[in-house]
Amino acid sequence: MDENLLGENIARYRKKLGMSQEKVAEYMGVSRQAVTKWENNISMPSSENLIKLAGLFEITVEALLGKTEEKEPLDNPKNPADKKSWIFIGISTLCIIVYIIVSIFSGCFSGGTLICVFLLYCPIQLFLHIYLSNAIKNDSFVTIAGFDGKTEYHIHEVKKLLTQIQLQIEMITTVYIFLLCAVSCMNLRISWINGLLMLAYILNFAASIFMCNYKMIDKIYKNDEDKKRAMRSVPVTAIYILFVFAGLMLTALIFEGKGIENNTAPAIKLGGLLILGVLTVTGGFFLESNQIKKWNPAETEYRTNKISIASVLACVIIYGIMCII
Repeated sequence: MDENLLGENIARYRKKLGMSQEKVAEYMGVSRQAVTKWENNISMPSSENLIKLAGLFEITVEALLGKTEEKEPLDNPKNPADKKSWIFIGISTLCIIVYIIVSIFSGCFSGGTLICVFLLYCPIQLFLHIYLSNAIKNDSFVTIAGFDGKTEYHIHEVKKLLTQIQLQIEMITTVYIFLLCAVSCMNLRISWINGLLMLAYILNFAASIFMCNYKMIDKIYKNDEDKKRAMRSVPVTAIYILFVFAGLMLTALIFEGKGIENNTAPAIKLGGLLILGVLTVTGGFFLESNQIKKWNPAETEYRTNKISIASVLACVIIYGIMCII
């Protein structure tokens, strides 16, 4: 065994997971200086620590020691979603090009539709494709919402989860781009149709990510405590998504039902109340989520924060005021 290779491997696998020496030390139950010495080949981890390190990095002890080559799926995996994602992106691109040509020649071109389509195409479909593909390829998850450096994950399962989310987003975005283009070409002259489709897309987008995460809870977490925290956060997240969507939907219905025009006093009041309601329930959501992260399932039963409950009730009252202004 090459001792220098061991130190290099410890540093390499640690960086692949986006972990600091402090995080590895915390997991191993040693000091940061001990990890530094391992990586600089000043000292060697014990047999027990070698096994723990291999488990943390999701490789074999032999691979960590440099006796065997790491298997390709763990070292530099090819993202199986890439080809399908580019197919969806290609279909979306074709829909946009066809829409521009057909709508101009048929006289049904809509600037609002084009803006909605490009909002889905550029900042969502293209950006998330590049962002998630890069995360999967480089094992870099620290910048992804919900990924906690203090939590132990099965990295291979995390990659599967991100792959599922990527494909779901690609498919949903392509479908809604097609619907926006098709409806516009029908020239239905319904002013609120684009807004309705965008609201439906937001709900579908959030629900698909939520369901993908929910189905993978048992697989991506190593510890039972983390699984319980994740399960506890499921209803909290679901309620939050429903309240935000309900506020957007309610606002759209009030605008259409009362014939409120943009940039008028009623419109400003309604928009202000919507923002206040969403901020209120968002505050409760983050407060509850933070409490769940700090909860130790092995010691106490979980109790919902009273302030979070109050924020939900306050949001309901604000939505009620929106209906009567």
